[in-house]
Amino acid sequence: MALEKGIRLGIMTLAALKKSGGLDAALKGFERFYLGPEFCENLIDGSVCEEAAWLQGKGKKICLLTPLLSEKGAGLLDKVFKKLLKFAKNGRLDPAGLEITVNDFGTVELAKRNGLPFTLNAGRLLRDNVFDDTGKAITVHSGLALKFFRELGIKRFELSTLGHRPDVNFAKGALFGFDRREFRLTLYYPYLNLTTTRTCLVGMRDVPTEESVRGVECSRECLISSFELAHPSIKEKLLVRGNTVFLEFPDKFYASEKSLARMNVDRLVYAPFP
Repeated sequence: MALEKGIRLGIMTLAALKKSGGLDAALKGFERFYLGPEFCENLIDGSVCEEAAWLQGKGKKICLLTPLLSEKGAGLLDKVFKKLLKFAKNGRLDPAGLEITVNDFGTVELAKRNGLPFTLNAGRLLRDNVFDDTGKAITVHSGLALKFFRELGIKRFELSTLGHRPDVNFAKGALFGFDRREFRLTLYYPYLNLTTTRTCLVGMRDVPTEESVRGVECSRECLISSFELAHPSIKEKLLVRGNTVFLEFPDKFYASEKSLARMNVDRLVYAPFP
């Protein structure tokens, strides 16, 4: 099982990457580029379609990241999906070289309604539906959940590094009602996303659950930087970007590619920032 290497640019544009001096190195070092907002619907932007087409022209594969959705985000993402479909139909995008990571079941429905010809993956915000990674292991806790995702056409799941090489229960799948050959894992490093809120911790006012976020403006501080968070009861240094809190694990977390294969990991995605 060959190991594919990707880079998560997220909301960082190719123009910004080029300005930083990192574009050439990224093109040389990675096979797949992860573009788009993984956690926040306020950052959905149709310009990602042009960036995906440009990268495909450079021989790169693409994964479009999509976030949790409210009615506001669903409208924005629907426009992006229609644009992607137009690009695919006129030959600007090769459907075989583009995947979409979903973090909301509403996104699956949008993809279905638009008849998108792209492979769907289950993102990090959906991981708890199938996997338990709260301890020192990554385990499948429901074979029925895996079956449910397979029926949606999803066979790849995205997880974060836990800072160590975890145990897995994949070899004992028959006891839990699943076959390890039926799914593959993408592993992000060096940041683990701990929690995501409905609204941004620093860029938006608090929005009560009964209120729509449609008219709430975002000041987009997350485009500037992440923020360190310290608390006397927490020994780890936490990082906050937008509506998500991360934990960093800078040390290498696997011994060999063979050890990753044992975990069903055939794709590593480097995130230069949370």
